[in-house]
Amino acid sequence: MLLITKILAVIILLICLGFIAYWAIAIIKGDCVLKVMKSKRTPFHVESMDMKSVTLSCTLPIKNVGKQLGTIMDAFVRVYLPFEQYDEAVVTAHLTDFDMPRPDDYWQAFILDPGKTKKFLITLEIKGKGDSILHDLETFPEMGMDVIYQVVARSDYYYAKSRIVLSKEELRNALYEYKTEVR
Repeated sequence: MLLITKILAVIILLICLGFIAYWAIAIIKGDCVLKVMKSKRTPFHVESMDMKSVTLSCTLPIKNVGKQLGTIMDAFVRVYLPFEQYDEAVVTAHLTDFDMPRPDDYWQAFILDPGKTKKFLITLEIKGKGDSILHDLETFPEMGMDVIYQVVARSDYYYAKSRIVLSKEELRNALYEYKTEVR
């Protein structure tokens, strides 16, 4: 009986050492760590505009600062502009890969190698409810947006989000620059 107890103790010890070795290697090898680089976001600029709507876009870089590659399996942008706060226009947001833009809101997963950077392309469509989009946007408030993305790497998959803001001033500057270019 003592021999069986010693054998079981050795087996349990080996299993514990195996777990310790596995986690030590996992820590040394690292994992994917994605960082949204909000400070390097391009300002929103007008893509197109007519009397009742305007389309704006910007790019937002995301970098893998980790030691392993990671896959962005899904990504989307969510706009926070309740009608109680602003009811002069309807805002629709789209997010796609800058290098391979898609018009259908389908997210095509991509792998991000360690140390590499990719860009998200964020497109906003603002449709006014009145006769003039410029008049409708006069009272446009600051608008928050969450960029939400799903990451698959060595660890379990997870969702992360990062908030960006379209300020009144940034919208006004984009509209002014567009009107100046058109003249």
